[in-house]
Amino acid sequence: MPKLKLSKSVVDNVQPGQRDEVYWDQHLPGFGLRVKPTGVKSFIVQYRNRTNGKSRRTTLGKHGPFLTFPKAREMARAILADASRGKDPVSDKAAIRNAPTVRDLCADYLSKHAEPKKRPSGVRNDRAVIDKYILASLAGARVADVGFQDLQALHNSLEKTPYQANRTLALLSKMFALSIRWGWRSDNPARGIEKFPEQKRDRWLSDAELLRLTNALDDHPNQTAANAIRLQLLTGARIGEVLSARWSDFDADRGVWTKPSH
Repeated sequence: MPKLKLSKSVVDNVQPGQRDEVYWDQHLPGFGLRVKPTGVKSFIVQYRNRTNGKSRRTTLGKHGPFLTFPKAREMARAILADASRGKDPVSDKAAIRNAPTVRDLCADYLSKHAEPKKRPSGVRNDRAVIDKYILASLAGARVADVGFQDLQALHNSLEKTPYQANRTLALLSKMFALSIRWGWRSDNPARGIEKFPEQKRDRWLSDAELLRLTNALDDHPNQTAANAIRLQLLTGARIGEVLSARWSDFDADRGVWTKPSH
Protein backbone atom coordinates (compact mmCIF):
# COMPACT_ATOMS: atom_id res chain seq x y z
CA MET A 1 0.00 0.00 0.00
CA PRO A 2 1.36 3.43 -0.93
CA LYS A 3 2.64 5.92 1.62
CA LEU A 4 2.21 9.65 1.33
CA LYS A 5 2.95 12.71 3.38
CA LEU A 6 -0.71 13.26 4.15
CA SER A 7 -1.89 16.83 4.43
CA LYS A 8 -5.10 18.73 3.87
CA SER A 9 -4.27 19.43 0.26
CA VAL A 10 -3.17 15.85 -0.44
CA VAL A 11 -6.39 14.47 1.07
CA ASP A 12 -8.51 16.97 -0.90
CA ASN A 13 -6.80 16.21 -4.21
CA VAL A 14 -6.20 12.46 -4.15
CA GLN A 15 -8.25 10.77 -6.88
CA PRO A 16 -10.16 7.47 -6.70
CA GLY A 17 -8.98 4.43 -8.60
CA GLN A 18 -10.57 1.21 -9.87
CA ARG A 19 -10.65 -0.32 -6.38
CA ASP A 20 -10.33 0.64 -2.72
CA GLU A 21 -6.96 2.21 -2.03
CA VAL A 22 -5.34 3.01 1.33
CA TYR A 23 -2.68 5.69 1.66
CA TRP A 24 -0.63 5.55 4.87
CA ASP A 25 0.80 8.67 6.39
CA GLN A 26 4.60 8.84 6.42
CA HIS A 27 4.59 11.24 9.37
CA LEU A 28 2.23 9.25 11.63
CA PRO A 29 2.60 5.50 11.11
CA GLY A 30 -0.73 3.74 11.53
CA PHE A 31 -2.79 6.69 10.29
CA GLY A 32 -4.25 6.36 6.81
CA LEU A 33 -6.74 7.52 4.21
CA ARG A 34 -8.99 5.01 2.44
CA VAL A 35 -10.37 6.06 -0.94
CA LYS A 36 -13.19 4.13 -2.60
CA PRO A 37 -13.85 4.03 -6.36
CA THR A 38 -16.95 6.12 -5.68
CA GLY A 39 -14.75 8.91 -4.38
CA VAL A 40 -15.71 8.49 -0.72
CA LYS A 41 -12.70 9.14 1.53
CA SER A 42 -12.39 7.88 5.09
CA PHE A 43 -9.71 8.16 7.73
CA ILE A 44 -8.52 4.94 9.36
CA VAL A 45 -6.12 3.86 12.12
CA GLN A 46 -4.28 0.56 12.39
CA TYR A 47 -2.03 -0.72 15.18
CA ARG A 48 -0.89 -3.95 16.77
CA ASN A 49 -2.02 -5.06 20.22
CA ARG A 50 1.13 -5.28 22.33
CA THR A 51 -0.26 -8.08 24.49
CA ASN A 52 -1.46 -10.61 21.93
CA GLY A 53 0.11 -9.26 18.74
CA LYS A 54 -3.20 -8.96 16.90
CA SER A 55 -3.61 -6.22 14.32
CA ARG A 56 -6.46 -3.80 14.95
CA ARG A 57 -8.04 -1.42 12.46
CA THR A 58 -10.83 1.09 12.95
CA THR A 59 -12.47 3.76 10.81
CA LEU A 60 -12.51 7.22 12.32
CA GLY A 61 -15.11 8.53 9.87
CA LYS A 62 -15.66 10.06 6.46
CA HIS A 63 -13.57 12.98 5.32
CA GLY A 64 -15.73 16.09 5.14
CA PRO A 65 -16.82 19.22 6.99
CA PHE A 66 -17.49 17.24 10.19
CA LEU A 67 -14.18 15.37 10.11
CA THR A 68 -11.33 17.39 8.65
CA PHE A 69 -7.79 16.15 8.16
CA PRO A 70 -6.38 17.94 11.26
CA LYS A 71 -9.18 16.58 13.45
CA ALA A 72 -8.73 13.02 12.11
CA ARG A 73 -4.98 13.17 12.67
CA GLU A 74 -5.55 14.36 16.25
CA MET A 75 -7.94 11.45 16.89
CA ALA A 76 -5.52 8.98 15.33
CA ARG A 77 -2.63 10.30 17.43
CA ALA A 78 -4.63 9.71 20.64
CA ILE A 79 -5.56 6.14 19.65
CA LEU A 80 -2.00 5.27 18.63
CA ALA A 81 -0.64 6.76 21.86
CA ASP A 82 -3.01 4.54 23.89
CA ALA A 83 -1.95 1.52 21.83
CA SER A 84 1.72 2.29 22.47
CA ARG A 85 0.99 2.19 26.22
CA GLY A 86 -0.43 -1.32 25.92
CA LYS A 87 -4.09 -0.42 25.65
CA ASP A 88 -6.46 -1.72 22.97
CA PRO A 89 -8.84 1.15 22.12
CA VAL A 90 -10.63 -0.72 19.33
CA SER A 91 -11.44 -3.71 21.53
CA ASP A 92 -12.44 -1.41 24.41
CA LYS A 93 -14.82 0.46 22.13
CA ALA A 94 -16.32 -2.81 20.86
CA ALA A 95 -16.74 -4.07 24.43
CA ILE A 96 -18.68 -0.94 25.37
CA ARG A 97 -20.81 -1.17 22.23
CA ASN A 98 -21.62 -4.84 22.87
CA ALA A 99 -22.08 -4.53 26.64
CA PRO A 100 -25.32 -6.12 27.91
CA THR A 101 -28.29 -3.83 28.39
CA VAL A 102 -31.13 -3.97 30.90
CA ARG A 103 -33.20 -5.59 28.15
CA ASP A 104 -30.61 -8.39 27.99
CA LEU A 105 -30.63 -8.67 31.79
CA CYS A 106 -34.42 -9.02 31.87
CA ALA A 107 -34.37 -11.69 29.17
CA ASP A 108 -31.65 -13.70 30.93
CA TYR A 109 -33.37 -13.32 34.30
CA LEU A 110 -36.56 -14.81 32.89
CA SER A 111 -34.94 -17.63 30.93
CA LYS A 112 -32.14 -18.57 33.35
CA HIS A 113 -33.73 -17.91 36.73
CA ALA A 114 -37.48 -17.25 36.80
CA GLU A 115 -38.74 -19.88 34.35
CA PRO A 116 -36.65 -22.79 35.74
CA LYS A 117 -37.17 -21.93 39.43
CA LYS A 118 -40.47 -20.12 39.94
CA ARG A 119 -44.11 -21.03 39.59
CA PRO A 120 -45.79 -20.09 36.29
CA SER A 121 -47.85 -17.47 38.13
CA GLY A 122 -44.65 -15.95 39.55
CA VAL A 123 -43.08 -15.85 36.09
CA ARG A 124 -46.19 -14.12 34.72
CA ASN A 125 -46.05 -11.53 37.49
CA ASP A 126 -42.34 -10.89 36.89
CA ARG A 127 -42.88 -10.56 33.16
CA ALA A 128 -45.71 -8.07 33.69
CA VAL A 129 -43.55 -5.91 35.99
CA ILE A 130 -40.64 -6.09 33.57
CA ASP A 131 -42.72 -5.08 30.55
CA LYS A 132 -44.76 -2.35 32.24
CA TYR A 133 -42.18 -0.67 34.48
CA ILE A 134 -38.57 -1.81 34.02
CA LEU A 135 -38.25 -1.97 30.24
CA ALA A 136 -40.37 1.14 29.83
CA SER A 137 -37.73 3.11 31.76
CA LEU A 138 -34.40 1.33 31.36
CA ALA A 139 -34.52 -1.02 28.36
CA GLY A 140 -31.59 0.48 26.43
CA ALA A 141 -29.38 1.35 29.40
CA ARG A 142 -26.21 -0.68 29.79
CA VAL A 143 -26.27 -2.85 32.90
CA ALA A 144 -22.87 -1.53 33.98
CA ASP A 145 -24.06 2.09 33.67
CA VAL A 146 -27.26 1.87 35.74
CA GLY A 147 -26.80 3.74 39.02
CA PHE A 148 -28.51 4.11 42.38
CA GLN A 149 -30.23 7.30 41.25
CA ASP A 150 -31.70 5.62 38.16
CA LEU A 151 -33.41 2.93 40.22
CA GLN A 152 -34.43 5.37 42.93
CA ALA A 153 -36.09 7.56 40.30
CA LEU A 154 -38.01 4.56 38.95
CA HIS A 155 -39.06 3.55 42.47
CA ASN A 156 -40.15 7.09 43.32
CA SER A 157 -42.22 7.31 40.10
CA LEU A 158 -44.44 4.55 41.51
CA GLU A 159 -45.05 6.36 44.80
CA LYS A 160 -48.84 6.29 44.37
CA THR A 161 -48.77 2.48 44.25
CA PRO A 162 -46.32 1.64 47.07
CA TYR A 163 -46.93 -2.10 46.98
CA GLN A 164 -46.16 -2.22 43.24
CA ALA A 165 -43.17 0.08 43.72
CA ASN A 166 -41.66 -2.20 46.35
CA ARG A 167 -42.28 -5.36 44.30
CA THR A 168 -40.58 -3.70 41.31
CA LEU A 169 -37.62 -2.71 43.49
CA ALA A 170 -37.30 -6.24 44.85
CA LEU A 171 -37.28 -7.65 41.32
CA LEU A 172 -34.63 -5.15 40.22
CA SER A 173 -32.49 -6.03 43.23
CA LYS A 174 -32.68 -9.72 42.37
CA MET A 175 -31.80 -9.14 38.72
CA PHE A 176 -28.81 -6.95 39.54
CA ALA A 177 -27.64 -9.48 42.14
CA LEU A 178 -27.61 -12.05 39.34
CA SER A 179 -25.76 -9.63 37.06
CA ILE A 180 -22.94 -9.59 39.62
CA ARG A 181 -22.74 -13.40 39.54
CA TRP A 182 -22.72 -13.29 35.75
CA GLY A 183 -19.80 -10.83 35.76
CA TRP A 184 -21.73 -7.94 34.21
CA ARG A 185 -21.01 -5.50 37.05
CA SER A 186 -19.48 -5.50 40.54
CA ASP A 187 -22.21 -3.93 42.70
CA ASN A 188 -25.98 -3.83 43.14
CA PRO A 189 -27.42 -0.34 42.48
CA ALA A 190 -30.73 -1.29 44.14
CA ARG A 191 -29.07 -1.78 47.51
CA GLY A 192 -29.88 0.98 50.00
CA ILE A 193 -33.08 2.24 48.36
CA GLU A 194 -35.71 2.56 51.07
CA LYS A 195 -39.04 0.87 50.46
CA PHE A 196 -42.33 2.72 50.77
CA PRO A 197 -44.41 1.86 53.86
CA GLU A 198 -47.26 -0.48 52.98
CA GLN A 199 -50.64 -0.58 54.62
CA LYS A 200 -51.82 -4.03 55.63
CA ARG A 201 -54.32 -5.19 53.04
CA ASP A 202 -55.96 -8.11 54.88
CA ARG A 203 -59.68 -7.68 55.58
CA TRP A 204 -62.03 -10.23 57.04
CA LEU A 205 -65.60 -10.65 55.86
CA SER A 206 -68.27 -9.60 58.29
CA ASP A 207 -71.00 -12.08 59.27
CA ALA A 208 -73.43 -10.32 56.94
CA GLU A 209 -70.98 -10.39 54.03
CA LEU A 210 -70.19 -14.04 54.65
CA LEU A 211 -73.89 -14.91 54.65
CA ARG A 212 -74.45 -13.10 51.35
CA LEU A 213 -71.45 -14.88 49.83
CA THR A 214 -72.58 -18.36 50.92
CA ASN A 215 -76.10 -17.69 49.61
CA ALA A 216 -74.62 -16.57 46.27
CA LEU A 217 -72.49 -19.74 46.12
CA ASP A 218 -75.57 -21.88 46.77
CA ASP A 219 -77.36 -20.25 43.84
CA HIS A 220 -74.38 -20.25 41.45
CA PRO A 221 -74.90 -22.44 38.34
CA ASN A 222 -71.29 -23.71 38.42
CA GLN A 223 -71.06 -25.62 41.67
CA THR A 224 -67.52 -26.82 40.90
CA ALA A 225 -66.33 -23.23 40.98
CA ALA A 226 -68.50 -22.57 44.03
CA ASN A 227 -66.91 -25.52 45.83
CA ALA A 228 -63.44 -24.10 45.11
CA ILE A 229 -64.41 -20.89 46.87
CA ARG A 230 -65.96 -22.82 49.75
CA LEU A 231 -62.69 -24.69 50.19
CA GLN A 232 -60.85 -21.37 50.26
CA LEU A 233 -63.21 -20.10 52.96
CA LEU A 234 -62.70 -23.26 54.98
CA THR A 235 -58.90 -23.48 54.71
CA GLY A 236 -57.65 -19.98 53.87
CA ALA A 237 -55.70 -21.46 50.93
CA ARG A 238 -54.74 -19.53 47.82
CA ILE A 239 -56.97 -19.97 44.81
CA GLY A 240 -54.07 -21.46 42.82
CA GLU A 241 -53.57 -24.11 45.51
CA VAL A 242 -57.25 -24.97 45.45
CA LEU A 243 -57.49 -25.23 41.67
CA SER A 244 -54.37 -27.41 41.41
CA ALA A 245 -55.35 -29.74 44.30
CA ARG A 246 -55.82 -33.46 43.65
CA TRP A 247 -58.00 -35.99 45.47
CA SER A 248 -54.84 -37.86 46.47
CA ASP A 249 -53.81 -34.82 48.54
CA PHE A 250 -56.81 -35.25 50.88
CA ASP A 251 -57.26 -37.67 53.78
CA ALA A 252 -61.03 -37.62 54.35
CA ASP A 253 -60.85 -39.87 57.43
CA ARG A 254 -58.51 -37.51 59.29
CA GLY A 255 -59.79 -34.32 57.65
CA VAL A 256 -56.28 -33.41 56.44
CA TRP A 257 -55.22 -31.73 53.21
CA THR A 258 -51.52 -32.27 52.45
CA LYS A 259 -50.46 -29.60 49.97
CA PRO A 260 -47.41 -30.52 47.85
CA SER A 261 -44.48 -28.11 47.84
CA HIS A 262 -44.27 -25.89 44.79
